[in-house]
Amino acid sequence: MTLFILMSFINNDTVYNYSITTVDGEVTSLAKFSGKPMVIVVLPVTRTIDDTLLLLQMDSLGKEYKDSLLMIGVPSYEDGFKDDSLLSLTTWYKSLAGESIIITTGANTRKNSPYQSELFQWLTNKDLNGHFDDDVAGVSAKYFINGSGNLCAVLGKDVSLINQTVETILNINK
Repeated sequence: MTLFILMSFINNDTVYNYSITTVDGEVTSLAKFSGKPMVIVVLPVTRTIDDTLLLLQMDSLGKEYKDSLLMIGVPSYEDGFKDDSLLSLTTWYKSLAGESIIITTGANTRKNSPYQSELFQWLTNKDLNGHFDDDVAGVSAKYFINGSGNLCAVLGKDVSLINQTVETILNINK
């Protein structure tokens, strides 16, 4: 099981310094959500049982924490995302994860990509986020950001969004 949790820290560079582009083409500064904890999840592009379960878990978590948690789903080029599949994937994502998540356009998520998105540079680089220096492990990688905009936990694909560990992370980092 991949699990990294950081309980207390100080870091000047926060997630609020970055923006996302939604599937509607809207560039949104994450500063707009200042004070609200976030979970950023690398979305699947295949339609396997595991991928479906991830989206259903996102829906459940999004409903449980509807007013207190921002969920962002990012399809990854390194995991097979193609721009021409965005419309069909968005329909699939929303049919299972509902409206409780913000879906972005595709992103390069890996450190070895010369085009790695700025957000994922921050998520995967200790020099930027102050704590974690782990590359994206694939679909279902999960990044937890507290209400202060600091990266506080990273979970791998083998950890469900519906378990006591996630509950603990979310309750500690409100």
